[in-house]
Amino acid sequence: MRAIRSTCFAIAVPLTLVACGSSGPRYVKQGISEEDAQTAMSECEYQIRLNKTPKAEQDELRNLCMQGKGFRAGK
Repeated sequence: MRAIRSTCFAIAVPLTLVACGSSGPRYVKQGISEEDAQTAMSECEYQIRLNKTPKAEQDELRNLCMQGKGFRAGK
């Protein structure tokens, strides 16, 4: 049982990191750290999921939410 847990953990961690690294455009705001930008994005993601927004509308709403917080899509 312990070996199964270790194997699952060894597989889940890299997959989680890959998913976090490919989350779409990066948003920037002058004077704001990347950690604060990630916090703002998490708030937007939470609202999108809480409202059970259809997948087709999520990207647009995410962008509008971040713009509403003063962020712009960066490179």
